[in-house]
Amino acid sequence: MTSAPPPEPTPHRASDGAREGRGMERAVDWDAEEEAAEARGGPRRLDDRARRRWWLVGSAAVAVMTALAVWFGIEATSGRVHWVNTGHQVVSGTQVDVRFDLRRDPAREVVCRLEAQEASHAVVGRADVTVGPAQSSPSRHVESVRTAAPAITGYVEECWYADEEPRGR
Repeated sequence: MTSAPPPEPTPHRASDGAREGRGMERAVDWDAEEEAAEARGGPRRLDDRARRRWWLVGSAAVAVMTALAVWFGIEATSGRVHWVNTGHQVVSGTQVDVRFDLRRDPAREVVCRLEAQEASHAVVGRADVTVGPAQSSPSRHVESVRTAAPAITGYVEECWYADEEPRGR
């Protein structure tokens, strides 16, 4: 009886420490064309240039969009009346004084709609007050609102220039 010759050892490229000695090979992904292209530095440089170009295009797009957002924001608020509610005082069961600051063109007259509310947030008083031209902007004002029932708060609902329509109409 003759026995078959022992199998020839197969060369393997790489093996990890756990598999060494067991004869198991690790799969190697190998492409001769890809390896040749990497060796001569061909497509990789094009990828880097393309990637850099898209970063520049993206950065420019972000800069343009930021500039547009700032421009729209300034355009939407320039020349408008701005107010800040700075407090209120319940004077009686039928009156609330509302304190507010106005930032506006000091040469123009402004109309402000003031409201008073009761505890359930129902409006119990409303008044449109006219604020004449001022020496400077911002300017502080205190105006009264007559109420139909005892109020717990008063505030400015909206302000606009007297020679223009209110924004909500």
